[in-house]
Amino acid sequence: MAEASRWDGRLGPKQWLPLAAVLSLAIIGLSVLLALKLSDDSGGNPAASSGNGRVPTHEHADFLLFIRGQKFDFNQPGLVSHAEAEVQSGNVHIHDFRYTVVHVHTTLTTWDEFFTSIGFTLTDPSFPGIDSPRTCLTLPDKQKLCNTATETWKFIANGVQVDGMSNVNISDLSRVLFSYGPETVEQVMSQQWTQMTDEACILSELCIARIKPDEPPEECQGAGQCAK
Repeated sequence: MAEASRWDGRLGPKQWLPLAAVLSLAIIGLSVLLALKLSDDSGGNPAASSGNGRVPTHEHADFLLFIRGQKFDFNQPGLVSHAEAEVQSGNVHIHDFRYTVVHVHTTLTTWDEFFTSIGFTLTDPSFPGIDSPRTCLTLPDKQKLCNTATETWKFIANGVQVDGMSNVNISDLSRVLFSYGPETVEQVMSQQWTQMTDEACILSELCIARIKPDEPPEECQGAGQCAK
């Protein structure tokens, strides 16, 4: 009778191919579980797990938009976010009843991100390569307002005229005026800047004396979105 062959410790194709398949499935399963865990930890906020340096915050800034001398009314459907109902962006938005205050819930949020989230497109010299003639705002209704020989954009940040604001990060308690029309900078400052609100500090709880007892609670979207 022939002597039974002994296993030399090496796996042949019939042994290692099934083993490799099992290991591959295990790796895929672990990857899926890890991805789900990261999603839960981020509270549904893409910025929290994107690795781009953006983290939850809770800041506010006052702003106004004037078009040909008329203050733009942001109290319109599709522009205002409502808790658990209609949220234009979890990172940046406006709420009832202060339509001149923007709420920022993620760091490194620009004015461009805010305007884009509600259907506007603002392009100005704060973007590299954009000069004054190419400065334009496109409204949600697709009306496009660009610098011309008679009508121009004026950007006022904290009382100082700047070339552009779209690509600038929104900072806590900042006050920014976006104005388009035939007015001079002097006219904008005397007629429009004087209407600028100063209510961001109320929502950021940095002017306690101005917070009324019946001040409604802050609306928030997503876990971790209202970090102080």
